[in-house]
Parts: sequence; C-alpha cells; structure tokens
Amino acid sequence: MIRGSRIGLRHVIEADLPLLISAAADALIRGDFASTEMRSPHSVRKRFEEDGFSSDAFERLMICDEQGAVIGDVCHFSERRYASSREIGWFIFDGARRGHGYASEAAALLIDYLFDSQPVHRLACSVIPENIASRRVAEKCGFSHEGRSRALLFVRGEYRDSDQFSILRPDWEKRRRIGRAE
Repeated sequence: MIRGSRIGLRHVIEADLPLLISAAADALIRGDFASTEMRSPHSVRKRFEEDGFSSDAFERLMICDEQGAVIGDVCHFSERRYASSREIGWFIFDGARRGHGYASEAAALLIDYLFDSQPVHRLACSVIPENIASRRVAEKCGFSHEGRSRALLFVRGEYRDSDQFSILRPDWEKRRRIGRAE
C-alpha cells in the first residue's frame, strides 16, 4: 500500500468488485463529468479476473480512508502509444466525501509513485472545463494547463471540450525539493 497522511492507495481486491460494479452501472455515482456509458457486471469481473485492473496499459488503485474504507480510485494509463508518458485520473465515489482533499492527496501519491517507480518524463490529465474541482486537484498537484481539446469527450449525450494539463519530471523534482526544504 502507498500511504499518505489521511489515505492510502492499494490494488483492487475481490471485495471491491461490488463497489466497482455499482459505479460502472450507475451514472449518478459517476457524477456530471464522467461517461454515462454503463459497463456490465460481467465485464468488470472479467477485467478483474484477467489482470486485477493492473497491467502496463492500465492500472487502477483504490483510495482508502483512515479506517481502510474504499472512498474512490485513481488510475493511470498510456497517454499516447508512441510516448513514455502516462495519463492519470481520480474519482471519489461518494459525493459527500468530495471537496475534502482526498482526491488531491490521492493524485499526489499516484504522481510520486509513478515518477519514483517508472521511467516516465510526463504525466497528463484531462479535465472538462466546467469541472472546477478536478481542475483544482490538477493545479494543487503541480500540473500546468497546456490547452483545450475541442469536443474530445462524449458525456451525457454531447461532445465536451477537455482542458489538457501536464507535469514533467523536472517540475515534479523541483516541487519535491522545495517541499523537503520547508
């Protein structure tokens, strides 16, 4: 487990499947900015049986609170086929737990983990412009806004723009040095 001050990140275990199945089948859980496409319980179980949601192409880690309860997830996946960069994402399942810094801490832990353990030079994330909370997570974690991709995402029956953010290894290293000096 990767531990932070209030949360931890761990791999998906079989006991997480009911929660992941609920989130995959219920657009209300996913909120206003995530895909409304439903996934079948079978597809979630099959993915878990194939690789436990952990492969070179895609890895999901569960966010656990101080008591060990799962409150969300983070993931990372190849940003582009031809590059060594990764894209990350985060999600807090319960709307009542959003806005309390859990996603920011989880994203920061994932960023540290990826730069510490993999030869990546760039991490990226995509945020729908109206998703102010996710934009703040990206900014708190040191991501820089690079621009906007028009009509990139299909959410709730319409194509949505996506703001693109990135953090490069030198940016992360500088933030880490400054953080240690404080």
